[in-house]
Amino acid sequence: VQGQTKTYYTNVGTGVNWLEVDLNWGNQANSLSLTIYKPSGSSIGTYYDSSDGVIDGRIHIDIVPGQGYVEAGQWMYKVYGVSVVGTEDYNFNVYQH
Repeated sequence: VQGQTKTYYTNVGTGVNWLEVDLNWGNQANSLSLTIYKPSGSSIGTYYDSSDGVIDGRIHIDIVPGQGYVEAGQWMYKVYGVSVVGTEDYNFNVYQH
């Protein structure tokens, strides 16, 4: 719902080259945001529907480090209801490559 934050965690092992993060709610009338935190606690950013270049009710972000592997440990993701009428269902997935 609007103003609500849901928090999710994934454990990333050593040797992971990149993460594919996908938040899909499909309803362009509602707006969600996604903030991603590395295991060290620092945020890599807050993303919105338009962050991937398309307004389609989906945030699809690839996290690719400049060199080496993605930081191993527990990653945290916060989904926030920016502007939601009623309740918005969504799918949230993180793929390790």
